[in-house]
Amino acid sequence: MFYLEFSFVRVFFAIAMQVVCLLTAIFGIIYAGEETKWSGVIRFLSSLAISFVWLIVGTAILPCFSFSHSLGGLAAYTLWGTLGIVPFILPLLKVRKNENPLNWHEMILGVVTVLLFCGALAVVLYYQCVTNGVLVADKLFREKNLNTICCFFILPVILFFTPVFSISALISGTLREKFSGFLKNLLLLAVAPIGFLIFTGTTLWQLNKIHSGETGSTLAIFSTAAGWVIFMIIPYGSMLWRGKKEKDKAKFHNGIAGIWAVNFFIFGLCLLGYICRGR
Repeated sequence: MFYLEFSFVRVFFAIAMQVVCLLTAIFGIIYAGEETKWSGVIRFLSSLAISFVWLIVGTAILPCFSFSHSLGGLAAYTLWGTLGIVPFILPLLKVRKNENPLNWHEMILGVVTVLLFCGALAVVLYYQCVTNGVLVADKLFREKNLNTICCFFILPVILFFTPVFSISALISGTLREKFSGFLKNLLLLAVAPIGFLIFTGTTLWQLNKIHSGETGSTLAIFSTAAGWVIFMIIPYGSMLWRGKKEKDKAKFHNGIAGIWAVNFFIFGLCLLGYICRGR
């Protein structure tokens, strides 16, 4: 597979594998919806999101260790990522124990999706450090490698998780309260992009005042950021908590979808900021 030394081929391979992962995830969603309806869809998507966040945590932690800049570090990272199958394996074991066929297909497809994603990322990272057929292991998890990981993450975050959970929140709201629920969720989701524009405008305005010698306020920047995050997280967090407390599954699912949607929106911005830093 030394052809993957070429950057164009690596990009094509990464996109192709992510398309395959997208297809397996879609089939998993279909099976989840057929067998346990809307609650199954939210559960399957949440399990995928948990697996993805688990990989993100590993990406943040691993570079802190000296052994990460070696082939052993790549192996540890891949093993860490494959543990993301746990949210799918545990229900699968319960299904097997209870001899209940429900969820079997969706859980298998979830496992396949996670393994394909982690395996493809490991292959891309490996060949990112291969030159003339020789692995330069100490390049692993350096700046260029971390950029590759962020670029690999950006597609599922922007093109899958954020829109899918946003649409799920709108559907959940519609199922709960019809048009008023749809409108309410649309307004809550709009807080994320509108708040980002307000935060960006406030930051640029205050920094321009500081650079021009006027009195700028960093407190205004932090206050805007805090308000933005609070108005994104609190409404859906409250909905999630009240849904669980009141045993209202529709409200609970709505809260879960909304929380995931706004968090992936924030994470997408962080990825774009990291990739574009210094440019």
